[in-house]
Amino acid sequence: MNEIVPSCLYKIVSVDGWAASKKDGRVEPSKFDETFNHLSTADQLERICTKYWGNVPIFVVLTVDPTKFVGALKLETNPGGSSKYYHLYDGHIPLDAVIDAQTIRNDIAL
Repeated sequence: MNEIVPSCLYKIVSVDGWAASKKDGRVEPSKFDETFNHLSTADQLERICTKYWGNVPIFVVLTVDPTKFVGALKLETNPGGSSKYYHLYDGHIPLDAVIDAQTIRNDIAL
């Protein structure tokens, strides 16, 4: 990857997924992660929370350190669009890559 990767990225998971992650020692993929882990930059986070998690009453936003990822991190254009997103292939996000975890309620941020 030739791009300069931000010092942190964001991963959104369900509350149950976060609980399982803490037991497993790695971030559990979300329901949207079929072939790779979806990640967001700070600029993309609000849009992704609204678009994909807007109907979920409570979820967790993880701030993660990409230097600790296991696998191939790629910056890719979304199909049919022009926005680029980070995707983690063939690997996982170790729990020690999590810098912060913020529980979000759609009516109130905790």
